[in-house]
Amino acid sequence: MDMTNPTKAEKARALAYKRPALSSMGYQAMMEELSEIQEACDEVTYWVNTDDGTLLDAFDGDTEAEWEFRLAFGDLSAGCYQLSDCIYDSVESAESFDDCTVALIGNRYDLVGFDGFQEDYVSLTGYQAELAETEAGKRLMRLTKKEMIAQIGMSFGILLAFYDLRHKYDYLQAAMDVLRDENHSVIQRMKDVDAAYDAAASAQWNYEAEPLWEKFERLTRDLPERMWVEA
Repeated sequence: MDMTNPTKAEKARALAYKRPALSSMGYQAMMEELSEIQEACDEVTYWVNTDDGTLLDAFDGDTEAEWEFRLAFGDLSAGCYQLSDCIYDSVESAESFDDCTVALIGNRYDLVGFDGFQEDYVSLTGYQAELAETEAGKRLMRLTKKEMIAQIGMSFGILLAFYDLRHKYDYLQAAMDVLRDENHSVIQRMKDVDAAYDAAASAQWNYEAEPLWEKFERLTRDLPERMWVEA
């Protein structure tokens, strides 16, 4: 492709509104995010299945809560796979899905259009966005009433299912981040305790060593109770 031809590039960009999509809920963006969520869930599932007990520690030894947490990521990964499979089987084309969402709610979201020259989506200006909504509406109106209702129902059913999965993932990921931060904090405190002990033990027993032992004792008091039980 000749990228030095500005006339061809400008023409392609000017026609980008002919194939519009919602920037955050377009077919392509949605499928890519589903894949990313599934991959992230699979990584977490692998981590918890090979965990050495750190996750159980984070739940203060509650095996039931730990098991439910493990299952949640597995279920979410399976949900992503099922929704992706359903989309592949049900949606006639990416364009038909995007036409429906752009025509009905395109005025509430940022729109992108496919640039045939760059072979990628680009942001649409206000005027282009209005043209994109109009073009999508025209294509939708060519359907029979029965076809239109079926396509709208299917498209928005998919969007609701997608948002439900994304909401669950955001919640689980936030919980996972908290657990990881907590575990990292405990590990760091253990290292601080070791360093404080080494410093105090290596110092000569005099007035200079007293603050070092006081620091060591203060750090040990801050450790979670379970660390003493497990030790």
